Amino acid sequence: MIKEYKNMPETTYKIFHNRTAENIKFEVTRLRESILKTTNQSDQSDNLEFIETLLNEQILDFKAINPSKDQLATRTNWHDFLINKTKLSFNECLLILLGINPIHAKKLDSDLFKTKLNDVTNMKKSLLNLIFFQRVENHLLRERFQSNSINKEEFIKWAMDYKYLRKIED
Repeated sequence: MIKEYKNMPETTYKIFHNRTAENIKFEVTRLRESILKTTNQSDQSDNLEFIETLLNEQILDFKAINPSKDQLATRTNWHDFLINKTKLSFNECLLILLGINPIHAKKLDSDLFKTKLNDVTNMKKSLLNLIFFQRVENHLLRERFQSNSINKEEFIKWAMDYKYLRKIED
């Protein structure tokens, strides 16, 4: 087994289904293409900048044979959130479930965890937030943790029970 993290602890975590990260990358790529095709890109300029950031190796890709430095940094950041923090924000948890570097959590709508299905009209300003909101991972996470401050251990146990994370022990 290739060691992917410097000073890797005995217990490591991985996203359970690599397909989750692949799907979110596909959705984000489609959104990028859609924004680039519109004539009024200024409405989505903040979105586009964040999308470009995400597509620049900020989504987990464990299939890469020779991952870039950025991809290795994303893997390390993603894992460090699960190892080193005691509390996670709702958005950090959501990005972890989706296989996205959780350092970008503050770029998501800070009230995402409170948003109800009938409140999505405000999200149309940020189509990227709408994509994250529509994910089943978001709805399950909101159902279980109705707070913006989530105990890391409870989150990990829940995510493993729901087959979003897996634990690898050496």
